[in-house]
Amino acid sequence: MGRGKRSIIVINDYGSVAGGSSKIAIDSAAGLAARGYDVTYFCSVPPIEERLRAAGVRVICTDQPASVNNASPTRGALQNLWNVGSQLRLSQLLAEVDPRKTIVHVHGWTKALSPSCLWAIRQSNLATVIAVHDYFLACPNGGLFNYQTKQPCSLRPMSQSCLASNCDKHSYGMKLFRVVRQILQNQAIGRPRAPWHLAAVSDFCFDQIGMHLPPWIKRSVVPNPVDLEKLPPSIPARSDRFVGVGRLSPEKGFADFARAARQAGVAATIIGDGESRQEILAANPSVELPGWFDHADMLNSLRTARTLVFPSLCPETLGLSPLEAAAQGIPSVISNNTGVREWILDGVNGLHFAAGNVEALSECLTRLKDDDLVNRLGRCAYDNYWASAPTLDKYINSLEALYDDLLGQLESGSLRLVS
Repeated sequence: MGRGKRSIIVINDYGSVAGGSSKIAIDSAAGLAARGYDVTYFCSVPPIEERLRAAGVRVICTDQPASVNNASPTRGALQNLWNVGSQLRLSQLLAEVDPRKTIVHVHGWTKALSPSCLWAIRQSNLATVIAVHDYFLACPNGGLFNYQTKQPCSLRPMSQSCLASNCDKHSYGMKLFRVVRQILQNQAIGRPRAPWHLAAVSDFCFDQIGMHLPPWIKRSVVPNPVDLEKLPPSIPARSDRFVGVGRLSPEKGFADFARAARQAGVAATIIGDGESRQEILAANPSVELPGWFDHADMLNSLRTARTLVFPSLCPETLGLSPLEAAAQGIPSVISNNTGVREWILDGVNGLHFAAGNVEALSECLTRLKDDDLVNRLGRCAYDNYWASAPTLDKYINSLEALYDDLLGQLESGSLRLVS
């Protein structure tokens, strides 16, 4: 269907890896270029990942800082609400392409590009895919989580109850700021004339956010790529150490892990750093907190772990570390309000517990002192992962199928612009 002549415009806040969504945006841009697509990567924040240009990707960077890093707090706030400079440059780019042969794929806009990029896309009448890496499409704080009570939020986003709720991590004033941005974002999206499609990383993600999204936006699940080298499986019973990986912030639940490890009498290591460090040590002074590792060292640590613990309190769209552990033959204990539960099955290749329930987590850790159980779960985790590993090639295949469907219908005339 003439893929080599098709254009893909990848949109993301950052030009380099600054979190999982940026890595996926960059990996997919390079992967699509390798398959013959004409790929443009549009971003705001430098520096630019060298492999984008090495792959033949055209890069357009507006050379602006992330909103929170702006030297002027006022300019940073205004940029976060509506980035005029990026909007104008993106509108210019989108006006240059053939709408029958172009897909816009958006990965991130909340850190620098702002809702103005969605307005530019809507005005362009181009078929668009939005990767749902978080909940900012519906929720002002992006997490469907009350950071004050440390509980998942049950309120309808942007309802009167939501507006009155002090749920933001920082302050109620910041919550109101985010509400204003959400209003601008909703107006920017409106109802586009061209087809828009949401690509989420899990069914769980749509279970959380789907009812809050416009019903006319079609949606599908496209699992994130996790490219790892296949090594022989580890033997988890050789280790006595339970390991967590991630940012040490309250919503990640690592203080609960520390308490549960103390109750169960097991050794715990948490790789990462953040504002919850002192709370974790207060809960369990014997927890090892080595800080951040590079990716290779983190994987080596997983290979020598007994179990990976993923105790998130917030409704994670997926959860990468349990998949990385499974690829090594290490089972996981995960909270039951995360998307990765679709991969880590209770009693099959890991254990589930109710998020926030320290006693239940402690019971899981105690059960996994059993060498036979931990080895069985670990081997099943390894076999299940590699039977259907979510590689970058599979991710690009899924994108191609999605792009073919959208553009194929436009080219055939079976899908007309929505009026």
